[in-house]
Amino acid sequence: MNDAIKTIKCEEAIRMMLEYLDDELHSHDHDSMEEHLESCRSCYSRMEFEQRLKGMVKHVVTDKAPVALNQRIKKIVKGY
Repeated sequence: MNDAIKTIKCEEAIRMMLEYLDDELHSHDHDSMEEHLESCRSCYSRMEFEQRLKGMVKHVVTDKAPVALNQRIKKIVKGY
């Protein structure tokens, strides 16, 4: 198994960004994302924006989604 950090491009970094912010990436993807963010100011800025937005939404939203909505979202996500 190759333990080298995989170099990723901006498109892949943006695709993985929310998983990165939620700490849901596998360690090798997390390391690749960290390396990309260290060298790409554009993606780093986007990550900071998304992080602030998540924090703001978290503090504003106090109601939980209805059970039916949660089930519909889970069904849609499983289709991908």
